[in-house]
Amino acid sequence: QTPSQECSAITRRDGTLEVYFITKPESDSISLMRSKDGGLTWSAAKVAFTIPGKAHFGVQAVEAADGSVQIVFHLLGEGPGGYRGRLYEVYHTHTIADGTWTKPQRVVLGYVGSIRGFVQLKSGRLVLGVGVAVPARAKEPESDPDLGWNDTVAYYSDDATHWQKSPHILNFELAGKNTTRYGAIEPTLVQLSDGRVWMLIRDRGGRLYESYSADGSRWSKPQHSSFISSDSPAELLRLKDGGILILWNPCQFWTNPRSYAMGGRDVLCAAISTDDGKTWHGYREILHEADQVSRGDRGTAYASATETANGKIFVSAGQGEHKRAMLLFDPQWLMEKRFTDDFTHGPIAWTQYGDTGLTISTDKQHLILPLKATGISGALLNFPALAQGTLSFRLWLPAETSETTLGLNDHFNRIDDLKASDHLVFRANLHTLPRDAWQDIVLTWTDTKLTLTVNGQPHTTLKTQRRAISPISYLRLESHSDKGTGAIKISPVTTAP
Repeated sequence: QTPSQECSAITRRDGTLEVYFITKPESDSISLMRSKDGGLTWSAAKVAFTIPGKAHFGVQAVEAADGSVQIVFHLLGEGPGGYRGRLYEVYHTHTIADGTWTKPQRVVLGYVGSIRGFVQLKSGRLVLGVGVAVPARAKEPESDPDLGWNDTVAYYSDDATHWQKSPHILNFELAGKNTTRYGAIEPTLVQLSDGRVWMLIRDRGGRLYESYSADGSRWSKPQHSSFISSDSPAELLRLKDGGILILWNPCQFWTNPRSYAMGGRDVLCAAISTDDGKTWHGYREILHEADQVSRGDRGTAYASATETANGKIFVSAGQGEHKRAMLLFDPQWLMEKRFTDDFTHGPIAWTQYGDTGLTISTDKQHLILPLKATGISGALLNFPALAQGTLSFRLWLPAETSETTLGLNDHFNRIDDLKASDHLVFRANLHTLPRDAWQDIVLTWTDTKLTLTVNGQPHTTLKTQRRAISPISYLRLESHSDKGTGAIKISPVTTAP
């Protein structure tokens, strides 16, 4: 696993991968470790440089066009202008010709949470996006619109020494009541091919916000993006072939929208765009929560990604002890349109958070989903996103099944989310299907209609319960039983456009 939370990964021009992080538990320096083989093996961690104070976790690194490493991090302090007497002020440093680091320079005063957005533009300009606390908004207003206690602000420098603050303060009204009132925080940045800078901002309202800038100095008013998200930050990465990669947590928990992170961080997904963000492909899960029984910050969030010399994507992500991970994947995997489930290595494409017991038959020909007398029995399958497509499999419903629902969706929900079915894009009830017999199931959908075919015969045609925000990428199967005996069986699933 990664050595610490909120690491920052970069690829040097010689192909070396470097991961920077706050040294723990001392918190008085920034350490790094290196990989010379594309992320397969790593050197021992060592201190890169000491810092003039104590840091929490936030750090971001960039290799600049001149070969220098540019780093921003924050230091803990006390005093006015922060959040309830606490300061987390952002400092910047960089390497010079002999490899040493410049004296850290303070860039942002006040209180800044996690640092996610730090890029160099093609012009050479460094752009830093941060969420900054507004002391006057620490308490929820009695009558005025609630903007939370943070605004997002951009800073930029053309010489890695002198920094300017954007005149545009980015914020938005919070939706509904909640114990957390962060507001506009933890923006991530990427430059588009036309030179504009695209910013995605974390929010608790179920969607990431977006803003655009011509050069990093002035920004448009934030608007909802097309990315469903829990109260978690995203990661953006420009690839060498011009593509853009996004990593984020498309999780919602409708039974209790005020739950941890407004939907959780159970899965980390990846998508890729080859047309500068106009359309996206993939929406594939790349990391699952390792342990559901825990408190405090947890899950798969706070990803850092970099492209290796051989074109793979290295990712560092996760929060909490024994939950952090490092992984590699091929970005071309996100371009696949056809998918066939493979049980060779178990139900790795399925998630069952909120339920238990999913297994593979001894002949590895089907999943076995045991029923229970209370709550929901079920599982979710993630597949390559399709705005329209076909999904097929064989299904065995035991006599003990009282009600079974199939759903197609554009985001992740835990199985114990009792209201998830009400928020599916498509929802089909299978209560009329025969029991104790295999049924050939085919789901065919467009953006407005779903056709369910059983054993080659049309069974049901349904309209959307709601319009999809992003392409369909999840199959949800949930079932109820009064007896708590028996098991549903599912053959490998195949999808196609």
